[in-house]
Amino acid sequence: MEDDGGRRWLGGEAALGALLLVLGTLVLVGQALELDMGRVGWPFFVIVPGLGLLGLGLAGSGRLGEVLAMAGGVVAMAGLVLLVQNATDRFDTWAYAWALVVVAGAGIGRWLVGVTRGRRDLAASGGWLIAAGLGAFLVFAVFFEVVIGIGGRGDGGTGRYVLAVLLILAGLVLLGRRLLAARRP
Repeated sequence: MEDDGGRRWLGGEAALGALLLVLGTLVLVGQALELDMGRVGWPFFVIVPGLGLLGLGLAGSGRLGEVLAMAGGVVAMAGLVLLVQNATDRFDTWAYAWALVVVAGAGIGRWLVGVTRGRRDLAASGGWLIAAGLGAFLVFAVFFEVVIGIGGRGDGGTGRYVLAVLLILAGLVLLGRRLLAARRP
């Protein structure tokens, strides 16, 4: 009979085995496609440790497992964002991609812990973090890409007036709320 520590190690061993399988497959594909892994694949040096932390967190127990899984989600998401940025040469997207890394990445780790442990409270809060991270990413992406035009891809026409219009609308909403509140007895 195995104690709880032995079962925990078997879970960690399985997570490590899956991680090595994924890493080996990626290296094999890179070799087959003759990709320069130093130039193209360097984000995997961030993704793989993140997945390792995530696996340790899922295999672990208690609060430490939750923290490791959330940290692993953040590190793995940072690596995925770097992978996309490296492929598209758009590192300026860090202005809003941080929401995916910090909020959604932690949410993924928390959600996975909740699902694997049968803890609905953790899964629900992780789901909310994922949704909040995606929402913030979208809002900030529109703001930085359309309103400010950090990517240099703005149309130069009506897009330059969006910030002014948004500020005016926000001011009208706040003034309108104040005037309506003043009319109430």
